[in-house]
Amino acid sequence: MNILNELTAGNLLAIVFLILIEGILSLDNAIALAALVRSRLKNVEDQRKALTYGIWGAYFFRTVVVFIGVWLMECWWIKFLAGVYLVWLGISELLPKALKTEEKELTGFNWKWLSPLWATIISVEIMDIAFSIDSIGVALAISNVKWVLIAGAILGILMMRIAANLFINLIGRYRILEKTAFVLVLIAGIGVSLKAFDIEIPEVPFIATLLAILFLSIYCNHMYPSRINKFLEKYYG
Repeated sequence: MNILNELTAGNLLAIVFLILIEGILSLDNAIALAALVRSRLKNVEDQRKALTYGIWGAYFFRTVVVFIGVWLMECWWIKFLAGVYLVWLGISELLPKALKTEEKELTGFNWKWLSPLWATIISVEIMDIAFSIDSIGVALAISNVKWVLIAGAILGILMMRIAANLFINLIGRYRILEKTAFVLVLIAGIGVSLKAFDIEIPEVPFIATLLAILFLSIYCNHMYPSRINKFLEKYYG
């Protein structure tokens, strides 16, 4: 394969389009990454490390997903398992603290031998793999040129990394977003699971719903900060 021969205006335009699509489709992923990292790691330096290592892992896994994307799209059970994982993650993070065990609240898994930092990094990687399986279908619909898909995915992940940093700061201001993020993950998981059975959800209404939930949460936290904080403190600590 000679990349120079395929360096056409159409392929370059496809890369730009993929970056935009990845950025939009990674909205819930970026929010979830920020919430996951901030809720499990209180040290700012550990948060930075978890995001950095997690994003490097995302580059690797999304490149792998590009190369096996066609096969993944034919295996409905892979999509279904990815969706189930996202649903499980959303539900487990939304459970009140009284219903969680100490280990699960800390890591999301019963991995007692892992430090909170590495347990969080692994959770970030697994979550990104689940989101990758969903987004690769959209990417393959835009282009089947592998280097175009890889370039779009890599630059899209960079946008997700920047967005995740911004959301960490936003969550610091509006604490309700810590839980709102996992409502979005839960909805995304349901969407991925439905796609496994060829039940498609229109992208525009789906993204609009996610944005509406996000902005409604911010509005409620802004208008009623004491009530929101009191509720979160009571049920989540």
